[in-house]
This record gives sequence, structure tokens and C-alpha cells, in this order.
Amino acid sequence: GPPAASLLLPSMLRPGAQLPSCAARVVSSAGVAACHDGRRSLGAGILRSPCAPHAQESQQRRTFFARKPRGKLFDIEGLEAPKDFPRLASEAVEQAKRELKGASEKPAAELVAALDNASNGLCRIADAAELCRNVHPDKKYVAKASEAVQEIAGYMSDVNVDRGIYEGMVRGESEENFAGLPSETKAVLNHMRVSMEHEGVHLADEDKSACLQLLEREQQLAFEIVQRQEYLRRGYEGSADDAGAWVAAAATREAFGQAASRLKKRAGKAGDEFFVPADSAFAEQVLKACSCSTARRAVHESQLSADEQGAREMAELLTVRQQLSRIRGYNSWGEYAQREALLSSPDKVETFIDAAWSKLRPGLESDIKSMAAEKERLGLGSGKLQPWDTGILLNRIRQEHAAEENRISEYLTYASLMRGVDLVLSRLLGLTFKPEQPVEGEVWHPSVHKYTLREKDRILGILYMDPFMRPGKVVQSAQFTLQGSKRLDCGGQQIPITTLVYSLPVGSAGLPLPYAITFMHEIGHAVHSLLSDTTYQHLSGTRGTVDFVEFPSHLFEHFVMDVACLATYATHSSSNAAMPLEVQRSCRQNRLRFAHFEAAQQLMYAAVDQAFYSYHPLDHLQGAGDDWSRVAAEGVQRHLTSALGRFDSDLASGHFDGSFTALLGLSRPSKFDHLVHYGGSRCSICASVSCPSTPPESSCGIPSVPAPEVL
Repeated sequence: GPPAASLLLPSMLRPGAQLPSCAARVVSSAGVAACHDGRRSLGAGILRSPCAPHAQESQQRRTFFARKPRGKLFDIEGLEAPKDFPRLASEAVEQAKRELKGASEKPAAELVAALDNASNGLCRIADAAELCRNVHPDKKYVAKASEAVQEIAGYMSDVNVDRGIYEGMVRGESEENFAGLPSETKAVLNHMRVSMEHEGVHLADEDKSACLQLLEREQQLAFEIVQRQEYLRRGYEGSADDAGAWVAAAATREAFGQAASRLKKRAGKAGDEFFVPADSAFAEQVLKACSCSTARRAVHESQLSADEQGAREMAELLTVRQQLSRIRGYNSWGEYAQREALLSSPDKVETFIDAAWSKLRPGLESDIKSMAAEKERLGLGSGKLQPWDTGILLNRIRQEHAAEENRISEYLTYASLMRGVDLVLSRLLGLTFKPEQPVEGEVWHPSVHKYTLREKDRILGILYMDPFMRPGKVVQSAQFTLQGSKRLDCGGQQIPITTLVYSLPVGSAGLPLPYAITFMHEIGHAVHSLLSDTTYQHLSGTRGTVDFVEFPSHLFEHFVMDVACLATYATHSSSNAAMPLEVQRSCRQNRLRFAHFEAAQQLMYAAVDQAFYSYHPLDHLQGAGDDWSRVAAEGVQRHLTSALGRFDSDLASGHFDGSFTALLGLSRPSKFDHLVHYGGSRCSICASVSCPSTPPESSCGIPSVPAPEVL
């Protein structure tokens, strides 16, 4: 997402703050997922280079009777056991203090270099520790890695609000020779200075205190909202939230079998009933798998019921973010979040949404008409399409074509996908991923693979691949940066190192198509990171705005989704045979089915996000008193209803009942976690998807897809 609002680590990492794990993905005031959520990492470190050779001294001092030396985890010097993490963290902090001593008095170029060097050394350990505590099977490593992250985060949070360093930046930008500095140096200094201002470092003490309180409250709210949403999704028995529906036992058994025993039970007039919490995974399964329209309708309507706590929390989060945006000099949080994006203002976002909607509408109306006909054909009732019909309808159609999907998956193995990656890199960029043998102790599990990205014999970067599921592994798919590209003081170039983590089935069996698409998506992020060649690690890899970050990943998805490209490398998991033409045709047809409906759903996510962050609750709270959060929540809901109503009026409703947003499954804001994670920048995802979709068919295999050309 947009760059982290800090010099060294995101603003969420202040003294006493608990750093969330990759799975939590809590959002900071920077407006997007914090840097240690995987791919947003500031990862940096010292790779072997002409000025930083591997130290051999300690090994040379060992006697004949000494034990065999342990390997270095992540190839980091001195990282041989769990206890080494806290020690290395302390050493990194002390080294950073020496690097930054007197930094505020340095000329602009030297100040930028000092800050980038300090961040490089600190993130060398912090990023490795963050990866370790998400993937390492040894709990001792996980615990000590967490200690390292917290120690470094505490120091970094102090530097991020250091007044002396900020004043040094201001002086640096006013120097006579500033205009003649390299563009990269000027960009980094400007970004660092603006980021510190977003933390309130330049404000008077009273205003700074208010800004910090808002930042702390925003972090707390974001974390609590995400945690509550996850809790409700799991549908734990005994939840304080009573929104939901009592569903007949037969309907629950059809939807999720014996798992119904986890739900509350009662004796109803027509037999046993189970309580399905409105925002739980159980509710979604009823909507997708239960043939009883009465049960589906009851669950759907429960999802539309008021969620007072969630509505108040979302309204308060919006209020806090709007206050922060004005402190930072922006009219709204949406304007702040989009400030460096391709669609750089709310007006441009609106133009994009309008253009995309205009292109989508004809195909969308055709899809809805076809879905209404499919409803009757599948025996789900006659008449217009209802909001509680779409989930089961799409699921039943997928089930009808499951055999075709299974045939496609037989050609999608981990080995064939890696073969495809190498094919794409060699044909498009003249590069290759070369498998390497890790030294003993370098990787955290025997199933982890190591590759070097090469241009002939030149190593451009290193990739660790942790592809398979295993007990205790919580990360489903993520990229973790371990080291960014950086020009070293000795003149050498530090090459980037990154890690991809998946949870693919073990073995050579074929993968479902969505797994393969996700695989290529993350490969796109990795290639983006490994091709970085920057002076400062501050600008390396995926440290940028969400649309520029997401473009390569969505581009790489097409190397699976485009059947002609897929057929050039995908072979059968057992026979190694090429993909037959009939499999290619069925794959293409499955992609085209209801594509406009699914694209419209993504566009509506962006429209909700845009509308939500265009509303200022504080401008409408006169006389609200202590009940202001309830009044704010009601105002937010009215504003969203009004803003989204135009889509209903634009769309011919002859084939469905209710509102179009309800048909898409959009309900109350408290259920829409993208408002937390991508607050104000959700439209950038749409832009990232549409950009790689617009070129015509080419010899490189980049397809033209059914999504409209909206840019």
C-alpha cells in the first residue's frame, strides 16, 4: 500500500505498542498494512559483498575438540540459536545510535545516507525476526524473535519523532545545492520529512500531544475492529453478539454437516434448530450451500440487522482518521490515502468509478438476466433473483463445472508453476531462477527451497520459497522482505532477498486454479522486489503506493489465467502430457462466466470505500452530546445509502429484487474489513487489476480479459 508513514518503521510501532503478526494485518495511520505484514517489510541486511565478507575468525579459533559450528539462519552472521535474536537486536540498535549521532547537523545527502544505513541495519534483524515468528517451527525461535522485534520497534519509534532529525531535514531541503542532488536522494529526504510531519513532529507541544493521542486511538480501533470481525467470523458459541438466525436442523446439515454441533441448539415447533451467527463463516456457508430459500433468507436478513457496536467503532475510526487527515493538511482521509497513487485524488477516483461502471453496466445486466434464468433451471425457484440467491447460485454453477476445474488442476503442480515462472522470466526479461542448495542451518525447515535470480552469471537477488503446508504454519500466502537493494558505502551493491510463504498441499498433486493464481500473484511481488536496483533501501522493492505495488502481481496472475500462456508450460501431474485443447477451452469458458458480475462486486468495494472516507462525522454532530458515536454511525449509514443509490437507479431491475448492493452481498460497514485495511485506497486495487488487463493479445502471452478497459 502507500508508503509507511515513518523513517524507519511504521507509526504503529510506538513504545508499548504490540506489533501484530502477519496474520493480523492491522493498519496504522500510514493508511495501509504495516511494514511487517510481509510484503510491506522494510527488509534490509548485509549480504556478502566486497566490503562485507563473511567473518571466519570465530571459526578459525575453534579447537579440535570444539563442537561443529551451527549454520547461520537466513545467512545472517551470528544468528545460530534462538538466544542470538535479542543480542543481535541490541547490537543493531547500538550501531544505529552510532550511525545517527550528530545526524541532524549533517548536509542533506549525508543525513539521508545515515538514516538509510541505520534503517538497513535495524531491519536486517527486525525483518528476519518477523519472518521467523511467522514460519519457524521451533517455539523458542518464535519467542526470541518477538523480543527482537519489540526492542527494535521501541527504538525506531523514538527516531521517527526526533525533532532534531526533522529540523535537519528541513535545513537540508533548503540548502543551496539541494536541487543538484540525485533525484533519489531528494525523493527520500522529502518523503522522510513529510512522513515525520504526519506523525506531528513539527507541531507545537499541545497539538503534537493531540496528534499522538489520535494516532494511538486509531491503532487501537483498527486492531479491535479486525479482532472483533475475526471473532464473529468464527462464530464462537457464547459470543456477545446476538445477531443471527435460527435455522432448521435439516438446512444446517445440508450446509455444513456435523459442524452444526458447534452451534447453539434449541427445540423449535418443527424440530431442532441451530443458531447461525450473522457474520460467521457458518452464515456464508448457509448462503452458498443450503437449498432452502427460507433458511437463506433468514440468514441474509440477519446480516442486514443493526450492529450497534460495530457501527459505532467504524464511525469512530472514520472520525479519528478524518481528524488526522486535516492535521496533515488534507481535506479528507481519502485524499490523504490517495496522495501518491495513480488516481491521486478523490475526484480522479470518482472519474475512474464512473468510467468503470459505464463500461460494466451492459455486461452486468446481461449477467444478472442469465443468473435469473439459471436460478430457475437449477430448481432454486422461479421469478426474480433475490439477494439470498446469488451465493448458492454461483456455488451450484461452480459445482456443475467441478469436473472441468479438476481437469485443469491436474496440470497445475508446484513444479509446473515454477517451470512457468522460469519461462516467463526467460522470454520476457532474459532472466532465470536457479535452484541453490542452502547451507546447513540457513533455512528454517527442510521443505524450504532457495533460488537465485540471475542474468546469465550475475546474481540479482535471492528468493527463499516456503511452499507447503505443515502443522503450526499460520501464514497462507505472503511475501516477507529480508533485505532491500542498497548502494553500500564501499561502492558495492547490496542485493535484495525476499521470501514467499504459501500453504500448498504436500506432494505432486495438482492444485486448484485459485491456488495457482495466488501463487503467481505472490511471484509477481517477489520479482518486483528482486529486480530493485536502488541507491537507498528506503525505495527498494514493494515500498510504494498500492497500485504500483499491485500491478506486477496482477500482471503475473495472467500467466495462469490466460489459457494460451498456461498451456505453454503446464503439464499433467502424472503423465507429463501437454494440456489438451478441450481443457483449454473449458478453462477459458469458466473464466468468462459471470465475469461482469464479479468485476462489479470489486468495483462496489471501491465505491463503498470512496463514499465512506468522503464523509466527515464531526461536521454533523452539533448537539449530539455524549451519544455522539451513535449519531455519527447513523450519519455514516445515511451517507452510504445516498452515495450508493445512484447505482441502483442506473441499473435495470427487471431481473432482481431489492438493491443492487444487497444483491452483491454488501451489507453494513462494520462487516467490510477493507475499510480498515485499505482505507481510502481500495480503488487502487481496481486500477491495479485493470491495467494489466487492457493490452491486446500479444506474443508475450499477456491476455485481453473480459474485464472492461476502464483506464
